[in-house]
Amino acid sequence: MCGWSTRVVFAIRPGLSLVLVAGIVIGAGLWAARLAARPQEVLPFVEATNRIEAAPMCPWRNPREDLRSFFPKATDYRTETRILSGQRLELARLLGRPLLPEENALHLYRVEAADGARGTVMVRRVKGTCGAIEIVVAVDSAGLVRGVRVQRHREPSDVAARITDPAWLAAFRAMGPASDWRARGATAEPARQSAAAIVDGVRSLVLSLELAERSGLRKDHH
Repeated sequence: MCGWSTRVVFAIRPGLSLVLVAGIVIGAGLWAARLAARPQEVLPFVEATNRIEAAPMCPWRNPREDLRSFFPKATDYRTETRILSGQRLELARLLGRPLLPEENALHLYRVEAADGARGTVMVRRVKGTCGAIEIVVAVDSAGLVRGVRVQRHREPSDVAARITDPAWLAAFRAMGPASDWRARGATAEPARQSAAAIVDGVRSLVLSLELAERSGLRKDHH
């Protein structure tokens, strides 16, 4: 009996295999036909772009005091932001070095005075020997420096005495895009690095403003 049962089983299995294979083939054909009839989903094209990161904006901490010093007859000011990322190559050529993250955008404080004089205040962080140095730069309507102030720093007393010296800061006055900035950074140790960073920061702001004005870059008023 066992032998008979075995023969019967082997006689049935081939038929079942053929039925299963036929079912799979028919099902696959129906699935493929359904996919072909379905409208193809078109994914939106997204162009890859190089994202340019901008550094956090340095705040203007004492506008009332700075306005009194740089623009004694100032009546008001408004803020603008000029986007410089589209002028990176040109600005890098003017500066003679690659751009820093904080140089992708230029934040301006446009000043108006009762006597008709107009100017701009700009603020930026530069890298000193012991951390960030925050500088405030005021320029007149012609783009020439009216004054520079160090509003915050972490430098030791001997370095601080040099970079906050009124006589040293006063030498920036009347400097503009066409000025020779190389001699301006000369100073003795230990303040050489921090002083050079301030000079480069002031020069960068002055040249960035001149390029923004000349190129007619987009203005965002606040």
